[in-house]
Amino acid sequence: MIDYAIVAENAVIGENTKIGARPEGMEDISGWGVTVIGGGVKIGAGVSVAPKAMVETDIAAEEVLVK
Repeated sequence: MIDYAIVAENAVIGENTKIGARPEGMEDISGWGVTVIGGGVKIGAGVSVAPKAMVETDIAAEEVLVK
């Protein structure tokens, strides 16, 4: 699922990923922001990327990125 994210060209998003979040679903709205996935970045299957994260390097499968 991808919510409130910018995904640049040639990025590859694996199956069962969770990228970003809807602001109304956040307990603490100060942690919300648009997630950005850089060009050519590969996000592995099952990865969870936090709202407001800026991803510039590949993330292996099953990792959780909180930035």
